[in-house]
Amino acid sequence: MTACFQKVASVFAAGTLLAGVALAASGDAGVTAVTGVTVIPMDAERTLLNQTVVIADGRIVAMGETGTVQVPTGVSRINGTGRYLIPGLADMHAHVYGYDLAEQETQDLSEVQAQLLVYAATGVTLLRDAAGTPGHLLYRERVAAGDWIGPDLFVASPIFEGERNVWDFTVKVTDPAAVEPLIADYAKSGYWGLKIYHTISPGVFDAIMVSAQTHELPVMGHVPFDMGIDATLESGITSIEHLRGYDFDGVPIASLWADGGRSRERFSSWNRMTPERRDELVAKTVAAGVWNVPTLAVNRMLFDPAARAAVIKHPRFARLLPAMQEGMKSMEGLDAIFSLDSREALREAYPVMLEFIKALSDVGAGLMTGTDSGVPGYVPGFTVIDEIQSFGEAGLTPFQALQASTIAPARYLGIADDRGTVAVGKRADLVLLDNNPLEDLSALWEISGVFLTGRWHSLADLEAALDEQSAIAEE
Repeated sequence: MTACFQKVASVFAAGTLLAGVALAASGDAGVTAVTGVTVIPMDAERTLLNQTVVIADGRIVAMGETGTVQVPTGVSRINGTGRYLIPGLADMHAHVYGYDLAEQETQDLSEVQAQLLVYAATGVTLLRDAAGTPGHLLYRERVAAGDWIGPDLFVASPIFEGERNVWDFTVKVTDPAAVEPLIADYAKSGYWGLKIYHTISPGVFDAIMVSAQTHELPVMGHVPFDMGIDATLESGITSIEHLRGYDFDGVPIASLWADGGRSRERFSSWNRMTPERRDELVAKTVAAGVWNVPTLAVNRMLFDPAARAAVIKHPRFARLLPAMQEGMKSMEGLDAIFSLDSREALREAYPVMLEFIKALSDVGAGLMTGTDSGVPGYVPGFTVIDEIQSFGEAGLTPFQALQASTIAPARYLGIADDRGTVAVGKRADLVLLDNNPLEDLSALWEISGVFLTGRWHSLADLEAALDEQSAIAEE
């Protein structure tokens, strides 16, 4: 494995540390009523005051002004007075640990459970894993069955790479003829979609897009160096990750390949982009219906020590596994592959990235929150809130920033009739907050508890589980 993902392995290498910790989804799966709560439904920028929300069989079965909704006797009640109920948050670019689980049935999966629990404890109820393995399909089954506490998983395929592959855990494909059998197998196995990297050749890229259409699998990922942003936007790709392609527009291909695209020349391209070219790319993005997962917080963490320190100082940080804490405090893996000069170029380009995000938002382009969490330095769940706040920094309103983590992912995934808003009939993946995030996005840190498919997990219960993990790890 390369340095970055060797570090991932070390962060979660405490495989036996959690043995005996009960991380099953043991919350009340019966009928629950949240009374007197302010609902932020996210179908429009509005609040519904003094609501009673009744949840049964994993769904919202009734909602209305308190006193007008009949609440069955004997149900569990949660006092929502002074609190705010929102849809669960989504991380649309996550990496749940599990890259080397070849024989998942014989592995100790407690470190995976721990990572999913941290997501849940920060209000994340949906994940799109951007580098799937057979192990991830198992994790999805265990969460869906209620055996584990964690977000619902949408698992992309193993990453397609080319001749000059970056990671050794990916699938290296150089022959276009090899694509169709691979994708047919991924479709049969139950992967949600396909993940591509910037190293694939144009021939392999074209073959992936043809096969993806045949098997009705969406394609997400990086813009290939040899394709460029214009051709990729026209290809049928559904989402672009990390603003790839936009961020090397105009850079000679030879320069990108020379150092893997991690140079000052590449990141400085943002500052060389003219307003006319920006508007052209934004218009092409909207016309193609392509979504973007910018992972702004990733860039911020690379060049801003204060941002790293702020996460470490957060009171909830102390409840993470010691190995997770060390992984956040030390970003040696990433710092080793991004030079000081390239990180300074990222710092200089960051305001332009924010302007680009605002330009996409202003014309209605699809934006979603994603984090790259699992990579050292990016704490599961924590970075989702960082990302939402980064969207606010870009000039989006709190409502718009929250859309990118609630209804927008549901629309992208084609499940908006089931998720992403608070309404009768919708799946009860919900977060109860102590303050109003429409007034201040930092309210997202002030969680009272989370519903996962209708099961209530108070923050106290989730933190107790995290404390138990840490105690066992220190023995």
